[in-house]
Amino acid sequence: MDEPSTSSDLCKKLSYSIHSYSSYLPTYVPENILHDNQEDQSSRWSSMSNSPPQYLILKLQNTSIVKYIKFGKYERPHVCNLKRFKVYGGLGEDTKIELLYSGLNNNSDLEIFNLRHTLDNDSMIPVRYIRLEPLESWGSNFNYSLWYVELLGIDDSHIISSEITRFYQLREETLIRLCLKHFRQKHYDLAANVLLQNSHITLEHPFLSQLYDTIVKQGNYEMAETLMDQAINDGFLEGFMKSQSFKPIWNLVKEHDNPGKRRPCMRGGHQMCIDSADGMIYLLGGWDGHKDLSDLWCFTIATSTWRCISINVEEHGGPSPRSCHKICIDMDRKQIFVLGRFYEVQSFIGDYPQSDFYVYDIEQSQWTLICADTNIMGGPKLLFDHQMVMDSISSTIYVFGGRVVASSTRCSSDETHKNNPDFSGFYKYHVPTNTWTCILPDTFHEIKVQDGLLTHNPQTVASRGGHSILLHSKMRRIYIFGGQRQRWAQKCPEFLWYDIETGVTQSMPMPSTVDKPPMGYTQRATIDMDHDEIYVLSSLSKDKDRREDKVQNAFWVYFIKQNKWICIYKNHNSDEQYWNRMQHLEPCPRFAYQLVYDQKNKTHYLFGGNPGRPDAQNLRLDDFWELKVYRCTNTELSSQCKLLIRKFKFQEIKKKDKVAAMQFLQTSVSELIDHSDIEQTREFQGTAALLFKDDNQTGDFSEQIHKWRCSLFDKLCEFFPNSMVQPKDNLVDLIPL
Repeated sequence: MDEPSTSSDLCKKLSYSIHSYSSYLPTYVPENILHDNQEDQSSRWSSMSNSPPQYLILKLQNTSIVKYIKFGKYERPHVCNLKRFKVYGGLGEDTKIELLYSGLNNNSDLEIFNLRHTLDNDSMIPVRYIRLEPLESWGSNFNYSLWYVELLGIDDSHIISSEITRFYQLREETLIRLCLKHFRQKHYDLAANVLLQNSHITLEHPFLSQLYDTIVKQGNYEMAETLMDQAINDGFLEGFMKSQSFKPIWNLVKEHDNPGKRRPCMRGGHQMCIDSADGMIYLLGGWDGHKDLSDLWCFTIATSTWRCISINVEEHGGPSPRSCHKICIDMDRKQIFVLGRFYEVQSFIGDYPQSDFYVYDIEQSQWTLICADTNIMGGPKLLFDHQMVMDSISSTIYVFGGRVVASSTRCSSDETHKNNPDFSGFYKYHVPTNTWTCILPDTFHEIKVQDGLLTHNPQTVASRGGHSILLHSKMRRIYIFGGQRQRWAQKCPEFLWYDIETGVTQSMPMPSTVDKPPMGYTQRATIDMDHDEIYVLSSLSKDKDRREDKVQNAFWVYFIKQNKWICIYKNHNSDEQYWNRMQHLEPCPRFAYQLVYDQKNKTHYLFGGNPGRPDAQNLRLDDFWELKVYRCTNTELSSQCKLLIRKFKFQEIKKKDKVAAMQFLQTSVSELIDHSDIEQTREFQGTAALLFKDDNQTGDFSEQIHKWRCSLFDKLCEFFPNSMVQPKDNLVDLIPL
């Protein structure tokens, strides 16, 4: 099969017209989105209501591959801007191929999004119609508005002709597979065999065809169990296992071989980093409730021991005592970098403090001052509550956000300005050449499209403080999550990523329901690049007015590939006596703590923080916890599959011999039940109750058996990846009546 052409040289602005719409208010006609009049508040399409479905359907002048969509906005934030929307596309106006699910920032910035433009077989999606479907506006209960929409893509007739052929070929293959699925379900074996021979198209992976024959045709449940074990061992169910329920377990870290009990003292606002390869955790500085600290410690995971490298690194050429700074580690070169600190500049007399930048060579035990002021070198001013990550592949440090210490607003005598501090932008530092580059300043960043080509970053990134940033070095992406930006009337994008190689940023829409982690100032996030998962621990909030305070501790997992959040742990309790009882079982709610993740051993480590007790404002913590997230094992998954198979076998035996069914239930099914689990026990008892239920079965008994077996096969297919299984849709559901 020929590879599709993806030449960006052919990407250009695409012409379109308004084909149809759901509704519009007078003067706010759909045609307004064809013109970019940012200063004109009436130059927009506005729906007549916010009751779904509201939509615009655009018809392209030529069938095209649409790769980008660009949105213009009003010159100021507006409550009718789209917080969430979807984009669909296809060759027909009723085609519902989802191309994008995202949201706009509530500001005046131009935004460009990548559209899905390829299918599972790598063919491209030819589009003649684009459907824009608003889902939520920034203002509650306000109608939806779009100010300007531009489409970018390819309309070269030779490329489009080829892709249309491939698209129809894929559609034909899908239709044949749906027919094969329907024929097999209905026992039309002759028709299915003829279609298979003439089309040379397979319904599913050969392994699943074997499983179907074993279960549905032969009724060999014992062999079905063997085949599912084989599937687990062959790795077919690996994707399913990654998405299964998690069980978080907290434990106080047991520290050994420490006769003098030398360990870090109570503190908050400290910093930690981890070298997973060597099994070492490093801790630097912090605030003990009375003063800033400058001690450096390391914890050896293998021996569970703390070692004080230096009680005062400043005496050895290192940074001065500090808190709210940031550190990151280059595990390849064994170096730790230190940037930023909190500083009370209101009481400072003289020159503003400078942004010193240090590196610690672990193997040489040596500190080096890289520069006394990163601002002079083209880097950020002195910061606190910023974040930074190290990309060891390119020897580059990325620094994002944070509050500027010596800003005009923080140093102002105006109380309004003090509460609305300046924020820093997005910077990178290349270690080998000792050079700083500002990737994005904290202002509107101009979009550059020359000759129809996207030549610059398509979206500004709103700075913030108290956020988290994570590097996925394999995907070459930096994820930015949470934080606060008090001076903005509108919210920052809650969750977004930045592509290191292309410079593209993309906001990730968060669910509008409670099925998302609380945004705030005290969450900590980590990433697992093997599982493509992001973990977020949220705890006590500094902001006492925040509704999320009802959830004191919560741990969330985000599946990057599935774009899905799940909460695996919550504790709503805020009673102080409760947490006194739990002090050896689970960390109490806190802020200003630190969390690191051991990628090698899949373990989180948490140290210290501020419990936020009003009766002890100087109190800080020194407890050290590990958090392991247990997930489904091969053995557990095997038992899960066997239990499902045996429950269906029980149904079949029950129809023939209830005494034999009871014996089978008491032995073969019962042995797979965890009788200490209330839910499993209740379900088992419900299954047993079926023995005493009069089936009143009429009709062909063999047909009922066939349906049961097909149902079991369908349930087992849910364990396998979509690329292996038969289509999920059913042919009869596609027939309009």
